[in-house]
Amino acid sequence: MAMLTPLGFPNGHCKDQSYPLRPFKLTHYSLSHALYSKRASSLCYSTNFQNCSTSIQFQENPSQKSIVKNHLLHNQPSNSVSSASKLIKECVDDGLFENAIRVYLKMFGCDGFQAEKFRFFPCLIKAFGGLCDVDKVEQVHGHVLKLGVLNDVSVGNSLLSVYLKCGAVEDAVQMFEEMRERDPVSWNSMISGFYQSGDYMGSLITFSMMIWEYGVYPNRVACLSALSVCSAIKSLIHGREIHGFVVKSGLNVEEFLVSGLIEMYMKCGDVRTAEHVFKGILDNESSRGNAVIWNVMILGYVSNGCLFQALDLFLDMLAMGTKPDSSTLVAVLVLCSQLSDLAVGKQMHGCVVSFGLDYNVRVETALIDMYFKCGDPETGLKIFRSSQNRNLVMWGAVISNCAQGACPAEALELFYTFLSKYGFADSVMLLAVLRACSFLTLNSRGMEIHGLAIKTGFDDDMFIGGALVDMYAKSRDIESAQKVFQRLPARDLVSWNSIISGYAQNECADKALKAFCEMQSEQIAPNSVTASCILSVYARFSVMILCKVIHCYLLRRGIESNVSVSNSLIATYAKCGNIDSSTTLFEKMLKRDKVSWNSIILGFGMHGRTDEMFVLFEKMKETGMKPDHATFTALLSACSHTGRVDMGLKCFKSMVEDHKLEPRVEQYTCIVDLLGRAGHLKQAYDLIMTMPCVPDDLIWGSLLGSCKTHGNEKLAELVSKHIFELDPTCISYRVLLSNIYEGFGKQNEVTRVRTEIKDLRLKKQPGCSWIEVDHKIHSFISGDHSHHQSEEIYGAIESLTTEMKRVGYNPRTQKVIGSDESNVEGINSSKNNDLLYNQSVC
Repeated sequence: MAMLTPLGFPNGHCKDQSYPLRPFKLTHYSLSHALYSKRASSLCYSTNFQNCSTSIQFQENPSQKSIVKNHLLHNQPSNSVSSASKLIKECVDDGLFENAIRVYLKMFGCDGFQAEKFRFFPCLIKAFGGLCDVDKVEQVHGHVLKLGVLNDVSVGNSLLSVYLKCGAVEDAVQMFEEMRERDPVSWNSMISGFYQSGDYMGSLITFSMMIWEYGVYPNRVACLSALSVCSAIKSLIHGREIHGFVVKSGLNVEEFLVSGLIEMYMKCGDVRTAEHVFKGILDNESSRGNAVIWNVMILGYVSNGCLFQALDLFLDMLAMGTKPDSSTLVAVLVLCSQLSDLAVGKQMHGCVVSFGLDYNVRVETALIDMYFKCGDPETGLKIFRSSQNRNLVMWGAVISNCAQGACPAEALELFYTFLSKYGFADSVMLLAVLRACSFLTLNSRGMEIHGLAIKTGFDDDMFIGGALVDMYAKSRDIESAQKVFQRLPARDLVSWNSIISGYAQNECADKALKAFCEMQSEQIAPNSVTASCILSVYARFSVMILCKVIHCYLLRRGIESNVSVSNSLIATYAKCGNIDSSTTLFEKMLKRDKVSWNSIILGFGMHGRTDEMFVLFEKMKETGMKPDHATFTALLSACSHTGRVDMGLKCFKSMVEDHKLEPRVEQYTCIVDLLGRAGHLKQAYDLIMTMPCVPDDLIWGSLLGSCKTHGNEKLAELVSKHIFELDPTCISYRVLLSNIYEGFGKQNEVTRVRTEIKDLRLKKQPGCSWIEVDHKIHSFISGDHSHHQSEEIYGAIESLTTEMKRVGYNPRTQKVIGSDESNVEGINSSKNNDLLYNQSVC
């Protein structure tokens, strides 16, 4: 970035002349004079402007004011310059630009028009500018040039301002360079014009050149524009120079400049200096009562994460008797949203009502957002439904908040209500309802919204595209997700994360890894979300070498310190059998969230280290972290697998009584499994029958497995009926029931179950296993002979089987005859992955 020349005071105003003067010209913006010849050919004409009334087309949709002005226009004396001038000014003031131009054209068409008597050229130019048509502005430019009134600085300034307003920056620059006389208004127009067009350095260079090369003393307007530029580009060094200039010039008492300085320092992250500037005006009674200054300060604190300081400042504002306005209360409600403190938010709601701002649309929208963010969506919806001034922003806010997990079904209902009422939807609403469809896995509704996105032209939007990919993936329609992804005109990190996550969630591990590599080949660097998705793939396959490879990659990318990535690494290492690495990662974490504790607790439980797991659980509570349902699921599962019945029941009781958590079906499943493994089958059955939530096939399946283990045929038959009522097409539990009958020697029942499987044409996917040997993954499917060492492997299995029989093992065949003899074995959930994963990721 180019550095500003130190700012000084030309024409004897500067008391400190220690900085060398180094003026420079605005050469970067100088344009070719060929532009002028081009303009001259279109501007310098004789009768074109007189005929302008036929070329300038106005829409005839008059308001009451317009009708009155038209009446005056047609009845005014044609030779009265003063009356025409007055009417032109009135039309421009009322925004009736077409009428103003018509008045001038009528007056100009009369004989004896004298330009020197017409003093309202700036008003006329403003009228042309109101049309926002550069061609018409060029016409009036040529007209005033021909009449010889362009040398008037006010006329030149008007043209300059209009060119900038119409976005014709190059024309404005040329106009500025050709002006014979410039005043502070000319400079201010250029400085603010460059800022508004996004050319921030052009604005700062012009500000510096005004002082150093031309000796023009900047006023409040110029300084405000320059400070706005520094805020936009977060340039603290330039902002400090302008601050120094403001102080030396005595402008630091101007309230608008004080606000500009505070905003600049806050945007640049220099909170301490902003506080110093703010404290400097507290002794001034008029400045202290200016709510705008307080608002800028409060917003600055909020944007810099100083939420408690912002709240304290608001209380100071009230204590000093300064009345807050709508902007103040919006800022305070935003900080309540970020604090997620409902109690404070309700107090702020009381302030809103007491100041009579509860019907202000901005404040209402902020209140709705605050209640949603603080976990009280019911009150947020209540405010929305009672509001009398709903606008597009309010609708978007309530739909977005509903979609973000609080009440996604309500988001869809509100969205369709909005569509039926207004007939359109913007990208914010479409994005929100697609997220709601993802959460609810509503593929049909998602397809409807996809069609609407295509109809409204938002399907090319990268954010909408990413949301569509995520929606289809969550709905298990990975093919549609792929099609949407491939048709995106541009794919950003969000889009790639959506498709990688979709592959991972739909057990397409090979495609997830391939997409991960393709993303990097397109020069898109992965982030923490990408890493978590890929680690979930490795965790599913318990592939240690690939886990280490991705860990190294994350270290090189500097992503490993991210909390969510560390959590994924802890879980993945634990599932890959390396609990020590999980422990090391957990201990090195500088910041831990609830997922971090749950991951390490689950890891210790998976490895049977129950005592250490409960020690960690106590430490978790000591840190102030409240356990949730996932925490207790991990604890109860570990107790179940290690046979700690008393400890498990005590833990379940603590969850309900001490932590006030209503048990879900997951926790009940763990308790049923715990009781079933210990042989308390009747107690487990009674628990299922009396639990408040609806049992699923998994909880019944757990009890059915315990019936086989403890040989309870009667209960097994009863449990199987419940299972087949829930899922008649489930083959795994039919296989288990067949094995139970076979264990009791009931061949007729075995035949009956197998016949049912045949009649229902059920197929069980063959199980897949894999093992890592010398950093290479070997995968196997039941009955598979494709491995290059299959003869040695089956020879070893036969040798082991012979040895087992020698010591007394009597294996039972657990084979079900289906439509395919090689179909089935065991009841473990099968995986449809028979690929050899030996890829490395870098």
